[in-house]
Amino acid sequence: FAELRNSKDAAKCMQEINGTQLMGRPIKLNYAPPKDLEDWPPKSRVITGGKVANSGGQAGGKGIKAMSVKPEGCSKLFIGNLSYEIDDEGITKFFMTVDAEIKAVRWLFHQDSGDFKGVGYVDFWNTDACEKAATLNGKNLLGRPIRIDWAE
Repeated sequence: FAELRNSKDAAKCMQEINGTQLMGRPIKLNYAPPKDLEDWPPKSRVITGGKVANSGGQAGGKGIKAMSVKPEGCSKLFIGNLSYEIDDEGITKFFMTVDAEIKAVRWLFHQDSGDFKGVGYVDFWNTDACEKAATLNGKNLLGRPIRIDWAE
């Protein structure tokens, strides 16, 4: 969502940005009704996706989605909402910020097109490393809040 100062700026964005490409995908803009004046201007110019677990997930911008129940002996994580610019080196560095050494990474690609789906699985050497890595759920990686959950 983008909040603009006035309808003139909104029309300019619609004319200049709608349909252009961002990271290989078309941008689709829609007008929305204005917010109540009590909500304007926004208190913060940076939208982070929220900080409260179990309140809707990142897609709706309402919070960090809570992780499922951890399977016993789990040493694998699902990772999602990833930038299309992510690679093995980038994800390794990201998890090393909490001393979680990666054993292997498996990226998922669309079966027909071969396009990266923006998700994958990460195997760790042990459950301790996996638990450390899970603490990064919702943290920004390449400008996007990463979605992390336990995997079997």
